Amino acid sequence: MTQVSSLYLHIPFCRHLCNYCDFYKTRFDSPHTQIESFHQFLKNSLLRHDELMKEQGMTWASLETVYLGGGTPSLWGEAGAEFFKQEILQRISLRPKAEFTMEVDPGTWTPEMLSAWKAVGMNRISIGTQTLNPEFLKIMDRAHSLDESYKLLGYCQENDWNFSLDFLLGLPFSREKKRDIESELRSLLSFRPKHISLYILNARSKYPHTQDMPDDEFIREEYLLVSEILRNEGFHHYEVSNFALPGFESRHNQKYWETQSVAALGPTGTGLFVQGEDQAIRYKWKVSRAEAEIEPLGASELELERTYLELRTSRGWRPRGDVTKLAELFQSWTHQQYGQWSGERYQLNSLGFLMLDSLMDDLFRLSAL
Repeated sequence: MTQVSSLYLHIPFCRHLCNYCDFYKTRFDSPHTQIESFHQFLKNSLLRHDELMKEQGMTWASLETVYLGGGTPSLWGEAGAEFFKQEILQRISLRPKAEFTMEVDPGTWTPEMLSAWKAVGMNRISIGTQTLNPEFLKIMDRAHSLDESYKLLGYCQENDWNFSLDFLLGLPFSREKKRDIESELRSLLSFRPKHISLYILNARSKYPHTQDMPDDEFIREEYLLVSEILRNEGFHHYEVSNFALPGFESRHNQKYWETQSVAALGPTGTGLFVQGEDQAIRYKWKVSRAEAEIEPLGASELELERTYLELRTSRGWRPRGDVTKLAELFQSWTHQQYGQWSGERYQLNSLGFLMLDSLMDDLFRLSAL
């Protein structure tokens, strides 16, 4: 049996459906009914998940990482903490030094709720700040206010929480309204976060501000500026979208980037069971019932995934097999200052991370020759 020690749980509740977000979510307008329904969905899913693990030759180990994503997991509240204690932790133990993260949006929390989750092991918070400019909060259709952001940030700082912040680039009207990302970032850093996730807005097809997005050159300048500021402040740019102070990298996300097994629960929650060097399955839970769609992955699919994920991280990509025909490509990347060799791994820098999709296209074209 192969052991699994990481769990992702997707909580779909949102108090408002932001117009740019394409994650699965539902408006949280009937809390009692929705939570009861969600709990039943999870109970049914746990039974089916046990069957799936048995079918695939997998078994639980004590959890070393847990991640509650969404949606807005903080809306699950104290009822969620009790459910997790009674239904999850009765089945799967939590290691004493496990990393246990909950995504929390400003305005969707209380000290009592956080204390309830802390009592069941939650010790890391990911805060959906996105921006500290009230005008851009409105443009982004966010439900929270700037005051709510400051209140949560202040609470986390005062209570010495290990917390991460989300920061969005490439927002509509950024050039026209002269968004000052450095000022916003300096304000966020004053609260002493341990980790920052930096995302470029990639809106869905029917996004109302599609025509108002900044061009690629503007986004490039924003991304490289933020990277430079954070690195100068002691943060390690350890993955395309993630920066951390030493020792505070996301252990859960590193499981994905290292193509390790991660179990998943919740509607649209997606898990991966790795069954060796050349075999795995990916499964995704349906929304309406506790059934999962299963996608087998063979050697070529896994190798493609490993290549992409390894290039996303500062650890770098370790090519497998003969790389003679890639030598000229690597030389070109190095010449353009996208990265460099470190031992047997090719490591991209911040500029290389920004160009990753283009670099992958180059790699695919060459590999196909």
